Amino acid sequence: MAIFVLTVVGLMLAASVVNAEQIKNFRMCRNTNCDVYDVFIDPCPEALDNQACELPQTVNASIAFKYKPKFGSTLPKTRLYAETLLLDLPFMDMDTNACLYTSCPMVKATEQNWLYNLYVSKNYPRASYTVKFKFWDNEPNAHSDNQCCFKFDIKIV
Repeated sequence: MAIFVLTVVGLMLAASVVNAEQIKNFRMCRNTNCDVYDVFIDPCPEALDNQACELPQTVNASIAFKYKPKFGSTLPKTRLYAETLLLDLPFMDMDTNACLYTSCPMVKATEQNWLYNLYVSKNYPRASYTVKFKFWDNEPNAHSDNQCCFKFDIKIV
């Protein structure tokens, strides 16, 4: 069953990045415990010029990337945030069950794929945002440093 799930996630990732552009100016958050690479967002033709992705309201945008966590988890959680000066505001439409977007369990020091489809709601104000993509181990005995986080810029138009 695990091989089937990995195959399906891999095929979805491959299909989603066919028209996507690679985001080269993403940044890792402080105190993160993973490696992230091959970040693609579709649609994002602006990435060709190292600019923030311009996402129209009511569009579905796919975010795909590869990662290698330095921790494992059978119960990973995730959240997408808009970073502000005072606090991080979560995108409310995201289901926090990370197993919906990547294969589970999350295996320490193993390359894995992630695919998330973001619906850009009309309720999201048109503005520029630094987006924080974060996932962590949500098991009861998890260490606080068992988290992965990176940032990229978008502009909702």
